[in-house]
Amino acid sequence: MNGDLDIIKSGLIDRIESVCERLLPDGRSEGGLWVAWNPIEKDAKPGRLPALKVRIRGGDLGAWRCFRSGAKGDVLKLVAYVERTDIKGALAWGRDFLGIRAMSPAERQSLRKAEAVRKKERDDKAERARLYKLEVGDQLYFAKGGEKEIGGVYCPYGTSAFGGGSDAEIHAQRYFAARNVPIDALAGKYCFRFSGATEWWRGAKWDGAGGRKFKSAKGPLFPAVHSAMRQWNGVVTCCHVTFLDPVLPKKAPVDTAKLMRGEKKGAVIEVARGLSGKAFWMTEQPGPLVIAEGIETALSFAVNIPEARVWAAGDLGNIGEAPVNLACVEWVLFARDNNAGNSQAQKQFETALAGLERHGKTVVVEASHVGDDFNDLAQGEE
Repeated sequence: MNGDLDIIKSGLIDRIESVCERLLPDGRSEGGLWVAWNPIEKDAKPGRLPALKVRIRGGDLGAWRCFRSGAKGDVLKLVAYVERTDIKGALAWGRDFLGIRAMSPAERQSLRKAEAVRKKERDDKAERARLYKLEVGDQLYFAKGGEKEIGGVYCPYGTSAFGGGSDAEIHAQRYFAARNVPIDALAGKYCFRFSGATEWWRGAKWDGAGGRKFKSAKGPLFPAVHSAMRQWNGVVTCCHVTFLDPVLPKKAPVDTAKLMRGEKKGAVIEVARGLSGKAFWMTEQPGPLVIAEGIETALSFAVNIPEARVWAAGDLGNIGEAPVNLACVEWVLFARDNNAGNSQAQKQFETALAGLERHGKTVVVEASHVGDDFNDLAQGEE
């Protein structure tokens, strides 16, 4: 019965959230992902966060990855993985889940036609979502004030440019100064904008009543730094947001004070332009590049090595996607975080390094001998 693989896979994708509820009942919907503990690794431990994530809305539905073990695949491989079986066993599970086993040949053929129509609808919807996602990053970075949300994010007063002297900028300056990376001496005006109030969208409340998911309550508002993440051609496709405490020069009191909205893959935050002084999409003059995971680590290099171009990738998984193939990149210094004893981060580091090295340029890896990263070193932390 392997001839029904296409309708089984399509049917599981069409019901992906129900599949996740069955296979990973301890999980929950977060954004467009089903986030759960890994039942095979039994990784639920104090101080950890669930690392198995399945795409349930937007993008490649059913695609999944465990960011702790490295396991990944499509929806059939998810079934095989969780049920500890092979693809043949996953297909058998899918037949039972979808009720195909009891269908007549005519009913199966009718289902196949219906699934083909639904697949076309999903593909069209995914393309619209992709284009919308590309627009959201730019719109949130250059946010204009108003009641209208931007990609599900409320930013009532919009963002202001670097050097405008807004209260939001002054507060952000205090935050960066406390991190020992004063941005007033940098080219931060090219990548930073400032907001007096941006919704921490992870704190929003959602309701699924009536079969349609909608936001029933906004998340809390915090002052924030909006950073432009640009593709190889300079287009902003993602906005990195650092949420700040309303009073003190530190990050906001939430579990994840840095979030990204838009398409981050392959996009970087350029915090310094090196000796050329030109943006990476506007020059071919070669020079050294420093790339780091976080903005503060990148800024620690920018204030100390003015001759280097410096990028922040937003997270470790995106470093290997950075456009280091550009002519303006002569060689690369990969400023990695320490993450000692973190096997998940080590696997991500190895993937990131391989991604950088595939372009054939010299890549040197450095890690701080103090704290978790080079910003800890800049602050003199032990």
